[in-house]
Amino acid sequence: MESFKVTRTRFEEFMQSQGHSKKTLEHYQWILSCLEGFMQEKRIHSYSFETGIIFEKERLTSVGSARQLQQTRLVIRRLNDFLKGEFHILPPSRISVPDCHAPLFRAFLDNLKLQGLRSSSIQGYYYSGAKTLRSFYQNGIVDLSELTPAHIYTVFAASNDKMNEGSFLRKFLRFLFKGNILPFDYSIIVPTVRSHKPVPSVYTKAETVQLLDSIDTNRVPGKRNHAIILLALRLGIRCGDIVNLELSDIHFDSNTIEFVQRKTNVPQRFELLPELKSSITEYVSCERPATSCTKLFISTRPPFRPITVMAVTSLITRHMSQSGITTKGRKKGGHALRMTLASELISEKVPYGVVRKILGHEDTKSMKHYVKFDVEMLRPYALESLPFTGLYARYINENTGGSEDGI
Repeated sequence: MESFKVTRTRFEEFMQSQGHSKKTLEHYQWILSCLEGFMQEKRIHSYSFETGIIFEKERLTSVGSARQLQQTRLVIRRLNDFLKGEFHILPPSRISVPDCHAPLFRAFLDNLKLQGLRSSSIQGYYYSGAKTLRSFYQNGIVDLSELTPAHIYTVFAASNDKMNEGSFLRKFLRFLFKGNILPFDYSIIVPTVRSHKPVPSVYTKAETVQLLDSIDTNRVPGKRNHAIILLALRLGIRCGDIVNLELSDIHFDSNTIEFVQRKTNVPQRFELLPELKSSITEYVSCERPATSCTKLFISTRPPFRPITVMAVTSLITRHMSQSGITTKGRKKGGHALRMTLASELISEKVPYGVVRKILGHEDTKSMKHYVKFDVEMLRPYALESLPFTGLYARYINENTGGSEDGI
């Protein structure tokens, strides 16, 4: 059975994908931290429904607030439902699937699960699919076997989220064709809509030095925040992986950091750079509170618990703003620091494949982001266009009054 650490990570990703508020997510993370501490104390490795019942009874005697007990029961119920595969994605009042389409839609979601898609991806398909199926129903489609290209075009044209709903439509129509619900594979008629992705925000070496120098490590939580920002800046570790780091993931004797990526479930191993080793050692030995919590980075006030992704994003953004760096037109946060590392590696002629591995990308398509860095670097060396000649020059002169600027 999987460890509770893995179960918790999957469940938190699932909850984030539902669009809950920051406050709600923090409540869930707090109760899950209490559950994790309880399991460590009882030496329970894997979560079970019985573990949840025992934990609720424990909270019943230790929690004085009826509200906290109610929240605990809610989180345990949602966790159990998640593990049983009963997706409580969004309240029915906000998004629902027509009853006539529900059986096939449920079968489609089960098929996605069998294909190994992550829970957050399945939630995305649920949301887009529910909206699309409601549109079909509103256009008179009760039996999906009666779908025609005209119906598909009508619903797609009216969509205000063509990229995501188009992605669902292609997958769902292919599923219906393979299941002999439709006589043809209509997925080929759904256009692919791609979003425009701007050049990632990056910062210069001077700016990153300015950022690190601006952190007051003599005041709590300066040492912790300095170590967190270094991990993002020097190793490109995602915020989600930073908050999941265990003390045992840092191997001071062999100068390595080892962990399993939260997003891809792929093991990562980095060299513990001298600068990083010094920063983490300072934090652990001088600032980190004495507690049974095994996470590397924890809150500064009791009850000491692991910090959240939102807290890490917030502290990085805050320090970038306070450092005096000009951030106008550029994003702030952990992803910007990851892209800054990628930019530095590309500028040092590190092969794309190596950059991809360092940043923990599995999909080779992610290399397209790095090509953008190269394009920007080449832009200052672009040659001026040559003057028009021949028949094309005559056409330009006749239609623009002789000015190339008129085209």
